[in-house]
Amino acid sequence: MRSFFLFASVYLIFAILFAPFFMDGGMTGFLAVTQSAKLLWKTGTFFLIGILIGLIILVMTVGRDVLRARLPLVGLALIATVFLQSGFTILKNVMSFITPYFADPFMANLDSALHFGVDPWVIAHWIGGYLPTDLMIYSYLTIWALPAFALPVIIALTDGDRARMTRTLILYAVAWAFVGNVLAFAGLSVGPVYYDRLLGGERFADLTVALVESGVTASSIGITQQALWEIYAGQSALIGSGISAFPSVHVAVATVAAIYMCERSKWLVPLAATFLFFTFYLSVFTGYHYAVDGYASIIVIFIVWGLLRRRNNAVL
Repeated sequence: MRSFFLFASVYLIFAILFAPFFMDGGMTGFLAVTQSAKLLWKTGTFFLIGILIGLIILVMTVGRDVLRARLPLVGLALIATVFLQSGFTILKNVMSFITPYFADPFMANLDSALHFGVDPWVIAHWIGGYLPTDLMIYSYLTIWALPAFALPVIIALTDGDRARMTRTLILYAVAWAFVGNVLAFAGLSVGPVYYDRLLGGERFADLTVALVESGVTASSIGITQQALWEIYAGQSALIGSGISAFPSVHVAVATVAAIYMCERSKWLVPLAATFLFFTFYLSVFTGYHYAVDGYASIIVIFIVWGLLRRRNNAVL
C-alpha cells in the first residue's frame, strides 16, 4: 500500500507540474479546468451514493478489532486514491490542449467493420429493448462507482493476501494512468455521442434519436454528457475538456474489479462476469464508447494481469 501511495503522490505532482505548460493561460487555465468539475457535481452525487452505501455495508461486516488494526492502511488507500483520481482528471483535461481529437473516424470505421457493417450501438439498443434500461443507467453510475473509487480501500480493509493486494493495486493504477492517460492520448477520440458535434455530418444521427427515445438523454448520464461537451466547447479557452473515449476507463476498471472478485472467491465469478458484461454493454448503449474501446481495455488489463501472475509464480 505504501508503494501505491508513493506512485499516486508522484503521479499527482507530475500532473500538476505538467499540465500548466499546455493550458492557455498557464496556471490560470489549469485552475479554471479543475474548477470546471463543479459543473458535474449534480451527477457526481450518484457516484457518491454508490460509494457510501457500499462502504457502510462493508464496514458493518468487518469486526471492530480488524477495522482498528487496518485503519492506517485504509487511510493510506483513501489518500492515494484521491491523489490518483486527481492526477488522472488533470491529465485527461489537458490532452485536448496538446493535440486535437483525431482518432474518431478510424475508431468508428473499425467498430463497424468488426461487427459486419453494423455499428455496435445499434446492437446494444436492440438488446436494450428487452432490458430495464432505467435501472441499468442508474447502476452504471452507482454500482460501478464502488470499485472505481473505493477498490483500494476495500482491499486495505478486507484482504490479507499481500501478493493479490499488490497485483490488484498495480492493475488499478494501470487502468487509470496507463489506459486512461497514456493510451487515451495515443488514440484521442470523443466517442459516438460526440462524433457529429466534433466532425459535423450525421454519421451518428440515429444514435442521437435512440438516446432520446431510450431515456438516456434525459437521465443523469445525458446531463453529464451535455455538461462535458459544454466544458469542451465553452467560449472561454481557459476551460478544458474531460472527454476521452479510447480506451474505456469504465471497462478497464470493471475488468480489474472482475479479476479481483474472481481471485477472491469462485462464488463471485458469476457476479464478476455480469458486472463486466453490463459495464461494457452500457458503455456502448449510452454512446460514450465504441465497442473497440472496451475490447482494448479488457485486452490490456488481462495482458498486464497475466504478466503479473507469471512474475509472481516465478518468484514462488
